[in-house]
Amino acid sequence: MKSKFAKITDGTLGAFLLFFAAYAVMRYYLPNSLAVFSAAATAMTALLLFGLSGKRKDEDRRLSAAAEGMFYDFMFLPANAPITLLAKGLRARGETPTVHGNGLYLGGTAAFAVFDKPLDQAACARLVARARHYGASRIIVLVKTPPAATVDVKDVKLRVVVGDDTYKLFSSLRALPPTKFERAKRTRFYAFRNALGKDKTPRYLILSASLFFVSRVTCSVVAIVCAAIAAALFAASVIYNIAKVTKQKNAA
Repeated sequence: MKSKFAKITDGTLGAFLLFFAAYAVMRYYLPNSLAVFSAAATAMTALLLFGLSGKRKDEDRRLSAAAEGMFYDFMFLPANAPITLLAKGLRARGETPTVHGNGLYLGGTAAFAVFDKPLDQAACARLVARARHYGASRIIVLVKTPPAATVDVKDVKLRVVVGDDTYKLFSSLRALPPTKFERAKRTRFYAFRNALGKDKTPRYLILSASLFFVSRVTCSVVAIVCAAIAAALFAASVIYNIAKVTKQKNAA
């Protein structure tokens, strides 16, 4: 997930780029005051649309982070903990599931949790055999990652619930595991490293070139300053990533 510093950097530089690009085009067709107003309106509208899209992406990132945290917490619990918590959550809603080993059974449906490794055909076959033994014809397998392979068995309906959807199920039943160990926190300068990440380098280059072009067309001092800032960020990103790769090679 992006840090606040990275979001502010992207938003600020993006706003300048949109404004000056729109201004450079509209200045040919409109008086200066109208060109400024139109460029500002264009930039604000674009940023609003990008903001709405960004919020949705942030929500997806938060969901993925919450799911990752749940799977991390389950690592420190017994293998049957997911099914035990699911059964507890269902009983709190008035259902009467039964638990046999690592499987939960309710109304002809069997549920299994496979978090330690990707689901494959051999594991699926064992789950199908176990479900049939207890009279279940529908199987729900909760997994962390997409299955490597599944099996197609006559008269048995098998459904795989993956990742974020698995988290949603546990969360809806209030069956999330307790947090026993905190994951390692981000280091002090994580925000700055994120802002200088490898994916940012081409963005800073394009932004700097675009703003220098706009400053050449409009003779704007502000555009020159922004272009210089973007160029400095580009140089810093290049230096940081070269140093990072060199450090990794030396460590290896």
